[in-house]
Parts: sequence; C-alpha cells; structure tokens
Amino acid sequence: MPSSATVAAALLAVIFVVAAAAKFRDPVATRRSMSGFGLPSPRLLAVAVPVTEVATAALLVVDPRTGGPCAVAILVAFTTLMAGRLLAGHRESCGCFGTWAVRPLSWRDLARNAALIALGIAAAFG
Repeated sequence: MPSSATVAAALLAVIFVVAAAAKFRDPVATRRSMSGFGLPSPRLLAVAVPVTEVATAALLVVDPRTGGPCAVAILVAFTTLMAGRLLAGHRESCGCFGTWAVRPLSWRDLARNAALIALGIAAAFG
C-alpha cells in the first residue's frame, strides 16, 4: 500500500501535468491569459510556466522530497500573485488550467491552491 506522501506526490504531479498540458494545447490563449493577468513577457512565460510544471511533476514522481518543496514554492508564488490581483480588484481568469477553466478569479482559487500546497507539504515530509 503506498504511503500518504506517495499518494500526495502522485496526485499533485497529475494536477501539474494537466495544468501544463492545458497551457501547451493552446499557446496563443495561454499568452493572452498571462498578458491579461498582468504578467510581464507573456510569450516567454507561456512556455516557461508549463515546462516548469512538467519538470515539477517529474520531480514529484522521482523524488517527492525534492519535488514537494518545488511544488510548494511554485504554488506559493502563484497564490501570492493571485491574492495580489484579487486585492487590487482584478478578476480576470488566472489561466491556471489554460482555456479549460476560464472563470473569473476568486477566493476559491486561493483555497484550491492552499489545498495543493498542503499536498506538496505532505509529499515533502512524508
């Protein structure tokens, strides 16, 4: 029976792969989403973010004690950015899952990320 850390790492890896695949599937929409979210260099980030997500997923599978902290760092950065946008009154979609989920940004996105951060912590310390 797999440990809870292994399950947490695998679940988080799948989520990162799904997010990356959604961004890779429609790079134009990904660039547009990143630009609309106020990020600099959307053309570069539209490639760098999903590549980083795939690399993090691989780390989570190969070595959860390394992948877990990487996932937590990325998720904390994304969550901080989203919180800042929300506090500034911006509601455009974060594009976290590409065009698969384009609803307006809300505090539910922060709650989702908090749960994902908990999975990353479980993977790292399991």
